[in-house]
Amino acid sequence: MQWKNCNEWVPTDGFILEDAAMLVATSNASKLVTAGPGAGKTELLAQRASYLLETNTCINPKKILAISFKKDAALNLKDRVEKRCGNELVFRFNSMTFDAFAKSLLDRFMNGLPVKIKPNKNYDIGLNNENNGKSILSFQAISKLATEIIRTNPSIKKSLQLTYSHIFLDEFQDTTSIQYELVKACFLDSKAVITAVGDSKQRIMLWAGARRTVFEDYLSDFKATKEILLMNHRSAPRLVEIQKAMYANLNEKEANIKPSPKWDSQMGEAFLRFFNDENTETEVICNEIIELIESGTKPNDICILVKQTVDTYSESIIKRLEDSSIRARNETVYQDLLKEEIVKILTFIFILTTSKQNPNEWRYINNFFCEIESLDENSKTEEFMRVENEVNILLKTFANNIHNISDPKIFNQNINIILERLSYDRLAAIFPEYKNKAYYSKKILEFKKLLWKEYLLVNDWKVAIENFIGENSIPIMTIHKSKGLEYKSVFFIGLEDSAFWNFANQPDEDKCAFFVALSRAKNRVDFTFCRARRTRFNNIQSNEGINELYDMLSKTGLVKVENH
Repeated sequence: MQWKNCNEWVPTDGFILEDAAMLVATSNASKLVTAGPGAGKTELLAQRASYLLETNTCINPKKILAISFKKDAALNLKDRVEKRCGNELVFRFNSMTFDAFAKSLLDRFMNGLPVKIKPNKNYDIGLNNENNGKSILSFQAISKLATEIIRTNPSIKKSLQLTYSHIFLDEFQDTTSIQYELVKACFLDSKAVITAVGDSKQRIMLWAGARRTVFEDYLSDFKATKEILLMNHRSAPRLVEIQKAMYANLNEKEANIKPSPKWDSQMGEAFLRFFNDENTETEVICNEIIELIESGTKPNDICILVKQTVDTYSESIIKRLEDSSIRARNETVYQDLLKEEIVKILTFIFILTTSKQNPNEWRYINNFFCEIESLDENSKTEEFMRVENEVNILLKTFANNIHNISDPKIFNQNINIILERLSYDRLAAIFPEYKNKAYYSKKILEFKKLLWKEYLLVNDWKVAIENFIGENSIPIMTIHKSKGLEYKSVFFIGLEDSAFWNFANQPDEDKCAFFVALSRAKNRVDFTFCRARRTRFNNIQSNEGINELYDMLSKTGLVKVENH
């Protein structure tokens, strides 16, 4: 392969990086990148991977290791790198979560542990009610054992450092102390160049053990330098101004955020709506949503957010929208399932059986079958052609077999044929989490159940799979589940004390949660307060405990207040 000259490299796909981002993308030193929502943190990492691989700065055959906090973030980054670098180079880009990285180390090098702390080879993760003699490990325990392996086995540590010359750490603000110690054990005082990206204003995982001082510790331990991204590519200018007010409320000094020049300076809407009862709230909010959809906004470009307990705040809204033939759903049921690799593979196969105009899905499925056949850049062309032909035949046969079926047994049988072709053993080897076969089987069962339910409603596989992945519905989720996502319009239901019931004890974390909700919106954000709402705490709501959030919104002069 012919490498590009470092001085001539430019970002792919015509993407324009601000000066600080371009400096990071082409840097040969460890960096901490702090950037607000919509700054393009994931895109920066994808472009940096493109630079490192296309210029051979990550010298072949060395690899890049990208570690993310959430599975969907790891998958998103891998997909972006593949689109920008192509099949030949993406083989040298490994993207995974912290949990998957730790588990891969434990599974490969378990024999490096002392006998007294060595788990059974076929250990289970989490709770197990069966008395089957297996070890039961939490992901925290797995990370600790992986750290112990690296610390006590210099040859394994050296092998890891020889494999990866560059490390990416995404959503770095959510990194726990246990996870950070694993990174240190693997790469401290090595030649690895590390790029960590994050945003302290979105640090909402302190309850899950996120390390408060992780930015400062990383800068000191790895002798990294800090770069700040100031462009917000996501939100309209008036919404960016509201976010900047939140920066001040969070005592952030780096508040000179700028909206993208693609926006008109007067674009962006924000509303704060007060209601006396839930019926009025439901009617007004649903009418607003109906008007947006009638004006051309797609349902999945709208999001309904709550602080917690989705059903409490959304049940009546779902029913009212359904009366207007608009689908809205509690995304909790689907969100984690859709991140599963096996579900993603099966979903893409269904998409490809209903339409040939899906090049991204085709590339993914074809590449995956090449991977399970252990093909790489050194394999012969005829081997790639053989796999491609087999995939085409498999898809055609599958499409014929499921056409107009009415029996769930036939549906299940044909999915099982696909799974047999993929091979459980090979899937478990590629995705360590599936070594727990009970977990794997559970995810397959959930997929079958939900997709068949969608098919029975419409009797059309194309529409059924679109409904399954949420293309035709309004997602309803908690703030925590919305991280990393963006929507044209966001409706936050229940800006109330009972939703932020622990605000007095964790004001910074709850302010960050509020900031995340605010910053999901591209064009518009609505907040609601309802005086009479039934919750598990009480039926009469107040906002005195979170009054400073209301003050912040009011002082911007950009939020329209309405009483209903």
